[in-house]
Amino acid sequence: MKKFTKAHRRALEEYADLKVSLEELRQRLAGVVEFDFRDHERRLDSHYGTPVPGVRIELQHIRAAMEKQARGEISTEQLADWATMLQLNQAYDWEGPDEEQIAAWLNDISMLTLKPEGE
Repeated sequence: MKKFTKAHRRALEEYADLKVSLEELRQRLAGVVEFDFRDHERRLDSHYGTPVPGVRIELQHIRAAMEKQARGEISTEQLADWATMLQLNQAYDWEGPDEEQIAAWLNDISMLTLKPEGE
């Protein structure tokens, strides 16, 4: 088990705000998180425990990400990868009064580019 550092937290916070790309996040988390978001399978392995407190996700994160995609600042694929990262990485936390709505939005967004087997 590896240590979850302040630098890792900062990278995850910046990704939640879409201030860094998925590739930059991959570089900054090298050695502690491995992920692959291929067409048919999405996988993430973290080599640290669940940080407490987690990196907080609110409805405003989802609204901001969707607005960036609507303005053409990020692609639909980047939006789907963003939602997938937030869903699969246990460092992100949205527990609270809006958790069901946040989980539903993240799931719907994540599925935008997932292709069924055989396609």
